[in-house]
Formats: sequence, C-alpha cells, structure tokens
Amino acid sequence: MNDGIVVIAQHGENRADPLTYESLACAWSLCGGDAERIRVIVPGDRSRTVAREIAAASGFAVTSVESDVLTTYNADAYLRVLGPLLERTAPGYVILPHTCIGYDLAPALAVKLGAACITGVEAAVSGNERTGFVRTVSAGKLSAEVVPETATAVLTIQPGAWQPLDIKPGSAGAVDTVRIEAGTGRSRTTGFKQAEYQGSALADSTVIVAAGRGIGTQGNLALIHDVARLFPRSAIGCSRAVCDAGWLGYAHQVGMTGATVAPKLYFAIGISGAVQHVAGIRDAQMVIAINNDPSARIFARADVGIVEDLTRFIPVLMEEYDRQQGTTTGTEEIREPRAQENSPPPGPVKR
Repeated sequence: MNDGIVVIAQHGENRADPLTYESLACAWSLCGGDAERIRVIVPGDRSRTVAREIAAASGFAVTSVESDVLTTYNADAYLRVLGPLLERTAPGYVILPHTCIGYDLAPALAVKLGAACITGVEAAVSGNERTGFVRTVSAGKLSAEVVPETATAVLTIQPGAWQPLDIKPGSAGAVDTVRIEAGTGRSRTTGFKQAEYQGSALADSTVIVAAGRGIGTQGNLALIHDVARLFPRSAIGCSRAVCDAGWLGYAHQVGMTGATVAPKLYFAIGISGAVQHVAGIRDAQMVIAINNDPSARIFARADVGIVEDLTRFIPVLMEEYDRQQGTTTGTEEIREPRAQENSPPPGPVKR
C-alpha cells in the first residue's frame, strides 16, 4: 500500500470545518507523525484562503483544488475533479469526515479508485503489519474491525472519534493551487435551503433530558417531559434518530451534528451512546443513563447507569418524587395504562 495520506477538507463560509482537524488527527496517527506523508486537498471555486488557514494551523502541505463546478457541493462534480487527481497520486488512504458530504462522496471515490471504502471509522488498530479500522454495527451494539485488502482505502471519520489536531508547527505548510476545468456533468446543485431554526434552549439549560429511539414510541415522549418538569431551567434534547423519525425537531438534536452541550445534569434516556452523540455531551458535569440494554455504550460515559425500561422506571421515579415532596406531579393518568400485572420491581442501579 502506498504510504501517502490525503485528507479532503470540509469547509464553509471561507473557513475550515473543525471536523477537518479531526480527520487530520486520524491521518497523523496513521502516518506515525511523519508530516511529509500527509497532503490536504481543499476543493472549491475559491479555496485558497481556507488552504492557507489549514497550512498555517497544521504545518502540512495543502493543495487548493479550484474549479467553477465546485461552487457548491455536488457529488458528480467532486468526483470528476478529484477522481483523476487522486488516481495520479495513488495515496494509501483518502480521509473525509463522516458527514452528509463525506458519506455521499466516499463510496463513489472508492469505486473510481478501485479502493476499499470504510465508513464511520472510530479507531485504528495496528497488528500483524496491517492496520484495521473499528466501526460500530448492529445499531451500536457491536464493533467490527475492518481491514482493507486494496492498495487504497477511502475512510470517513466519525465525528468525535479523534480529538482535533492541535499542533504548533514551526512554520506553515506549503500551499499550491491547481485549477481544473471539468466541464458539464450529469447533475448540478442549484443551492441549499437552510432549515428554519426553532430554539430549544439547550445552550441555556442546566438540566437536559434527552430521548433516543430506545424510548420505543413517540407517545413515550410524555415521560421525557415529565422528568424535565421536575427541574427549573431544563430542556428536552434527543439523538439524531429521534429527529429523523420526526418525533422532535432538529433544534433538539444533541451531538456532533447537532448541539454540543454542557449542562450540570444530562439524562440520556433510551440513547445507545453512538460516538457522535457522546462527543456532544463530553462537557456535561453528570450523566444519568436509563436504558434496558445493559450493554449499551452510553453506560461507559454515564456517572449513573440504570438498567430498566423507562415506562417502568420513570413512573416509579415520579411516584417517589411525589412522596418526597408531598405533592402530585400529574403523571397518574399515564401510569395506569402502562402498569403491568405481576411485573418485577425495577432493575438494579449501576454506579
């Protein structure tokens, strides 16, 4: 395998996306600290400013790849411009962030280059003179180690898996510019429409109660709201899967592709613990996880882990709160339909 490593930078508004520096951290670990093996490619119609920023921050060599068809992201245009360039250089690894652009472009690049494609990489493992890449499978329940069998491998790096590269280069890396005329392709991007933002007060809240797909149904969001009502300055958060299901708006999403939060208390209810979600709560002071799967990855981040079905545990929690306060929280109406005859008491609490 060629020992060269190419990082395709992601950028916007004339500055590098922070995820690009996470991709550089992955490249740095793969090359064993040999900066000469790394080259950063910055595609765009006018990408020299971003190229200079990355070169100054990292000390790596950077190529600004400019073309009129790269004004906005389009997979066909990126492939026509970057494909031939990468075929000539034949790197051992091509690295992109695992974003909507990364996992759209990576498979097409892999086909173009005759390369392996490994998406959602969370770690690199060396052994027997070969490097394998760890990614989660089976909805986060298992981890698989994948070893490429080709000369080139295209990787997408899961947000939060590597800390952003933070080195202090003695001098900026070299910057060169390549201008490519790609002509008309099979498709073109006419523009992007920004989703309307509806504030969910996540940034200002001291307590966040977040739901994942593990809550079962949209109706169980009522239980999430019950817990949030126990605390002043609380807010409702969720995982991306809940937003994708249409249960809550994307303004409530917590994670690397949503909001990065730092509350005093974070409830993760029915959340599996995908690395991008955990990265979004890394600054939370205390995390309480409620999940009926004892092997859920969220427990590795939790300060308190409760292995139980939320439809049984939360009513018990609310009942105990009522008893302590000598008040009624108004949850009795939803407890009765959820009651189970001869059901065992809630499961153990792990600390």
